[in-house]
Amino acid sequence: MESTTAANTPLLSKPSNKCAVKDCKDRPSLAVGTCRHCQGKFCSKHRYVEAHACPNMQSCKDEAAAKLTNRLMGEKTAPAKVN
Repeated sequence: MESTTAANTPLLSKPSNKCAVKDCKDRPSLAVGTCRHCQGKFCSKHRYVEAHACPNMQSCKDEAAAKLTNRLMGEKTAPAKVN
């Protein structure tokens, strides 16, 4: 029988507990720390797309513009008819 020892047990890689910005050593925010466009984990200072120079920033801007356009078109009012 083979015994399991610490020497032959594979080590599981620990997920990084630092902000994904190169020189930042802060911890990622648990509530809003993951960017939904690039999936990076960021601290509270770098959580915004502009702050961490997200590579998918243009798609983020396009998505926001489309959402605003739909919202504005839904709130559009019809002109009143004058008799």
